[in-house]
Amino acid sequence: MVFAGTVLLLLTLLCMAAKIPREAIRPHSLESAEYMCEGDLYAKMVKNTLGTEIDHYADSILLNIAWNYEREYTLRSVLLSAYYYSPEYDENVNYLLSVREGGKANQQYLRYWHGSIAIVRPLLILMSVRGIYILNAILLFVLFAAIMVILIRKHEPAPALGLLLGSIFTRWYVAPLALEYIWMCLLSLVSCLVILSFHTKAKQRWYGYLFMIVGITANYLDFLTTETLTLTLPLLLLLWLERKNGESLRTTLKATLMWGIGYIGMWIAKWLLTALVFGEDVRPYVTEHIAERLGGDVGVSLPLYLIMAVYRNIACTFPFSLGIPGVIAAVIILFVAVALGIIYRCENIDKKLIILIIMAGAVPFVRYLVLHNHSYVHYFFTYRALAATVLAFVLILAELLGSRPWRKRHAGED
Repeated sequence: MVFAGTVLLLLTLLCMAAKIPREAIRPHSLESAEYMCEGDLYAKMVKNTLGTEIDHYADSILLNIAWNYEREYTLRSVLLSAYYYSPEYDENVNYLLSVREGGKANQQYLRYWHGSIAIVRPLLILMSVRGIYILNAILLFVLFAAIMVILIRKHEPAPALGLLLGSIFTRWYVAPLALEYIWMCLLSLVSCLVILSFHTKAKQRWYGYLFMIVGITANYLDFLTTETLTLTLPLLLLLWLERKNGESLRTTLKATLMWGIGYIGMWIAKWLLTALVFGEDVRPYVTEHIAERLGGDVGVSLPLYLIMAVYRNIACTFPFSLGIPGVIAAVIILFVAVALGIIYRCENIDKKLIILIIMAGAVPFVRYLVLHNHSYVHYFFTYRALAATVLAFVLILAELLGSRPWRKRHAGED
């Protein structure tokens, strides 16, 4: 019931957005299209710096789809997600031609929900895409600041530090400048806020529902970017807050299973609903895409392919992105941190908790290996999933150092 209700609600919101008259969004759509054409498809926020690419290619497609929704055939239009495409021009120009010259939608993009249009299209009544970028930046900062304040008030500096370092090392400050990037960051932070409000043992029955709804919403909003953040960040936070309740394994399994049901189920729901409405088998549109993302050919052997998919993502993180000096600095920092954790580890370490945290922190790497073509090609934004790995590392170190013997002796002397 929760799954069906959530899907129906999200589909209704998308249909309501499609009902907005095209004339109501025309001025800001034209302004947005002109703004997109002022820059490159893949401009860098920081020149010559890996991981700062801004993907206006995907944003122009999303805005193009939003512009081409048809009020008369709302459900069919929402499910088909068609936009204007011409091989003569890039996607920025195609978007401009569709808005200014009336280019008709001629290319479907039905494999995704494109649910963020339920947010973007109403906002286009009030502002251009540039204004939406600014609004997203403000919202990202407010959510992040709220989480930091709550964690500090709860005397939980470890997850606060881990989230902060994770966002810095994976350059979340770039995310608001691309609609493609921002939704998973915002959704993961909202999920963390909910966890902070419902982490008492008496309310554990809600975790399954929460993670399923998050998985559904992630699939609804995402363009296949950093979807695992919406599982790993709230899960790691939940594991840490509930570490004294002795149910960490059960919590991890339940959260992961329900998130997976939500995420995969939402994708299946889109394809089944589309097939039902159009009376057509949509599998050819879907399976070709899946086969490409799982193993598209780039001219190298599979082992090297897998290694390069992981390497490219790690290379975008700070300080690895600084080249040889950054790699040396990162290795030194990691070595010192691990050494301190081993030398000054406390006596009563929760080994099961550490194992579960390691597993959660390793999720991005599993994703890079499974979707190695996608991770290899789109490394410049998929690397942000490693924010969870940074958080996991900090939490493990905090568990090792949490109650060191010398601290107890010092407290006793005082």
